[in-house]
Amino acid sequence: MRITGNTYTAEITAEQQLMTRAVQISALHEASLKGDAFAWSAVSSNIATTDCMILVANTSTTQYLVIDHIYARGDIAGNMNCKVCSVSGLTLAGTGITGVNLNPSKAKVALASAWSAETASPATSIIHVIYQALGVNAQGTTSIHNRVDFNGGIILDYKYAFGIDTILEPAAGFEATVIGYYIDK
Repeated sequence: MRITGNTYTAEITAEQQLMTRAVQISALHEASLKGDAFAWSAVSSNIATTDCMILVANTSTTQYLVIDHIYARGDIAGNMNCKVCSVSGLTLAGTGITGVNLNPSKAKVALASAWSAETASPATSIIHVIYQALGVNAQGTTSIHNRVDFNGGIILDYKYAFGIDTILEPAAGFEATVIGYYIDK
């Protein structure tokens, strides 16, 4: 049976249940629609073993920064450590990175400070280890991009950061991208 009115149509089943269609979107998609999702990318040809490839620190006092997923690549085999840490009281240094809004029609800017080749953050609080394997990829190079999905499971409060440390110094460089979004506290 169909019920209509005010240009809306609803279908009722024989069991008197309303037929509906649900659309589910990810939290990252929802944040992107609002202009609250960002990407931070670092590409370098020179990084020391003790440097952090990329570090993204939340500077918002009213919102959490949620890390959704990352990409990381180095040009030598070995481990890369994903970490979370407090940056309170630290003087962070390195090459500054500006967050790119994933919805360019929005004028919002990332409420985070980010660096490539960051030198001052602690190497503790490892939450995930990526083993960088080498092989020939589609571009003919010998390093493979690694994607790690955290599915919004990393939530950073004010003055907390997410970073990727390299254990061995890359010979010619690395690439790392952090994808995240903001939610209200």
